[in-house]
Amino acid sequence: MTESQTITGTVWAVFGHRFAIESQNGRHLADLGPKGAEGIPVAVGDRVSITGERKPSEIKVITLTLHDGTIRTIAWPRKPHEDSGRTPANPAAVLAAVEAYGYVPEGEVRRKPKHFEIAGSKDGSRYQIHVALGGRVRHAKVIAGAEPRTSAPSATAAS
Repeated sequence: MTESQTITGTVWAVFGHRFAIESQNGRHLADLGPKGAEGIPVAVGDRVSITGERKPSEIKVITLTLHDGTIRTIAWPRKPHEDSGRTPANPAAVLAAVEAYGYVPEGEVRRKPKHFEIAGSKDGSRYQIHVALGGRVRHAKVIAGAEPRTSAPSATAAS
């Protein structure tokens, strides 16, 4: 888990969208992100204050107060998998996607943190199929030595 942190200090190095701050508690690496850094004039010697999310190697800046008192807010884009815990499981959509790609689904849809999994067959082979939360088949791996099933799997069958 990460924590929010506020640091005030003097910029002692700038490189790309990152800069280093010397504060009374030491040196810290601050990251504005490529988009966040656009149009923000940070220079060596500037006195700034940042608030952001502490990561192991840096602080992802959320607000930056510049030497002239201007406050800038940095918007960090969310990565698609960050919403994975909030996406409702929809087994019917997964089955529809698998069938649309030509697979015959076998067994139950299993929810994983970032995708769904289901076994299926196609063209005489069995596959372990990964379906993205948005319903797109991401990956299908052949299950070695497995014969395609012609009926529904039993509850004790291993996948």
